[in-house]
Amino acid sequence: MNLIRNIKNILLKENYHLTSNNINLRDFHPQLYIFLAAIGIFTNNRNSLLRFIWPFVCISITLISLVLQGISVVHGVIVKDYAVATECFFYFLVLGIILAVYGGILSNREKIFQLLDDMNNDFHLTHLMESKYRDHFLKGQLIIRKLCYAWYIYTSIIAVMDFLLMMGTVLVQSLASTPDSHTNRPLMFPIWLPEDDPYRTPNYEIFAFIETCYLAVVIQSFCGYISVLLHILLHYYYVLDIIIKDFDVIFDGLDETVTYLPLQHPLRMQAQYTLNSRMKRIVKRHNLVFKSVKTVSSVFGPPLVYQVLFSAIALCLLAYQVADKLEKGQINVIFIMLFVGCCIQLWIPCYMGTLIRDKGFAVGDACWNSGWHKSRLGILIRSDMVLVMQRSQRPVTIKFIGLPQLQLETFSSIMTTAYSYFNMLRQYNSDS
Repeated sequence: MNLIRNIKNILLKENYHLTSNNINLRDFHPQLYIFLAAIGIFTNNRNSLLRFIWPFVCISITLISLVLQGISVVHGVIVKDYAVATECFFYFLVLGIILAVYGGILSNREKIFQLLDDMNNDFHLTHLMESKYRDHFLKGQLIIRKLCYAWYIYTSIIAVMDFLLMMGTVLVQSLASTPDSHTNRPLMFPIWLPEDDPYRTPNYEIFAFIETCYLAVVIQSFCGYISVLLHILLHYYYVLDIIIKDFDVIFDGLDETVTYLPLQHPLRMQAQYTLNSRMKRIVKRHNLVFKSVKTVSSVFGPPLVYQVLFSAIALCLLAYQVADKLEKGQINVIFIMLFVGCCIQLWIPCYMGTLIRDKGFAVGDACWNSGWHKSRLGILIRSDMVLVMQRSQRPVTIKFIGLPQLQLETFSSIMTTAYSYFNMLRQYNSDS
């Protein structure tokens, strides 16, 4: 029990001292740097050639698996085994997004480094602020950490169940086999070879190893990418939250009567300087959010476009498999969990896009509700406040070539399209 408790404390930082003077991004979120290192982005020795080794291995495994699943899709269509064809095509789509993740991240190394520096600076700047800001920000970081680990745990459970199902079936077949039995040992993902039997030894052992590696690559790259995207967008959600809190106290501690004093009076100049400093901090953070979300759009744009384009097809195929099994009186837990996971991997960026967009609009509301138009102190920074409100009307959204604004409306549209595809596929299957 103590071991479990210690692991829980390490992962969730339940005993972490929020008042520590050494709080930084690397210390608080080491999993972010681990993922980037695995994807080929080294943050210490940035130009080390070692960074290419693991990405080369992962991309090689992905390409091999793509070829195998592509062959199986074509064979399934030719022999009219559409259940196998649809299952293999789903795996083919999942493999494709891994290449999009590597392409988007590796081609934007410098932007990744800048994004990490900006996020790390947020930790340092927040630590210098009052405790109510610091505590709110760091508690938000703890929530980010828990959500990311929850996503990793869920996807890992699917992978482990898939592997255990294969190994358990092999074990049962081995115990129940007879000299004249010719049952094929199962693989996690169907494979067909044109001139050979993939289920004979040693082909079976080779393909079982490749598919196990494929599962590990999916967890490390695709699931890691969703986790990083969730992390970054939630990080800037809490930055916007701090901006809103800044507006709540922008006039605190200042005397309105200084506005009756001459422009060069020391007390009025001191009040002007204080307000300008507070507005400078707000504007600087606000501009940083727009800049960072734009960077996120360029770095993660390729995999996001891939998700939006092909998620409807993937969901349709998974729903078809689940419905087909249910008609036969079977419940395929793996496909059900894959369907749920496919929904979540699309819902996360869409929901975060809506969340950060609405929080961006809330900055303009907080600026107006700060009372600048009621307090005489408002005349000292009126032009600045108007500019912030105008800029807040510009939505903080993720956009990329071929990608609409990523928001819950996008998720709803894709789910509707997936349902239409599902009905068409079921109708075709019943007619044939």
